[in-house]
Amino acid sequence: MTRPISIANALLSAALITALACPGWASAAEKAPKKTTKTEAETAAAKDKTTTPPSQEEMMAAMMKLAAPGPEHAALNPLAGSWKTTIKMWGDPAGPPTAEPTINQGTCDRNWVMGGRYLVGNYKGTFNNMPFEGMEVLGYDNTKKQYVSSWVDNMGTGIMLSSGGAMDPGTKSFTLTGSSPGPSGENISMREVTKIVDGNTYTMTMYSAMGGQEQKMMEITYTRVK
Repeated sequence: MTRPISIANALLSAALITALACPGWASAAEKAPKKTTKTEAETAAAKDKTTTPPSQEEMMAAMMKLAAPGPEHAALNPLAGSWKTTIKMWGDPAGPPTAEPTINQGTCDRNWVMGGRYLVGNYKGTFNNMPFEGMEVLGYDNTKKQYVSSWVDNMGTGIMLSSGGAMDPGTKSFTLTGSSPGPSGENISMREVTKIVDGNTYTMTMYSAMGGQEQKMMEITYTRVK
């Protein structure tokens, strides 16, 4: 019975010598369970973070941030005030363009409401020798990240809605796109480009697409009165 014991002792001695000669094996074996445990803990923490709903205070802070006027609103400041308008029209927006524009004069008052969130413009003038009134509400939607506008006037019963990206600081202009009903009830695509010339002048140029071709329909030059 001494031979099996001798073999067992020999194997045990060989294993001990190997462990002493290659300590990295033992070190790696000890570290592996700790690394796995750490990874599982990190994964659990990340999962908990993504599934935990925001607190009421956090939701209120996010809502207040979205509701506050920002730099995009401030970029519209040059449009506020009282203005004299010169309107050039190349035909009725619902009809075909004409070679020479008709020219009309008018006025416009644009003022901030609701803490600087919306710029309301009230327009008065003449159109085809008839009194004309229009009103626009212009603002910047922080959620959609775009300018939004609604327009009504005494020449119709609908509301024209348009929207567009932020102001281009290089050209000091922004573009709104929307649609307006045509003479047969079809929607006609419209594009408006507002450009700030200086502190006392800005322009708005309107284009419409009839028959798939865009045409310049109107150009308004605003000159500050105060």
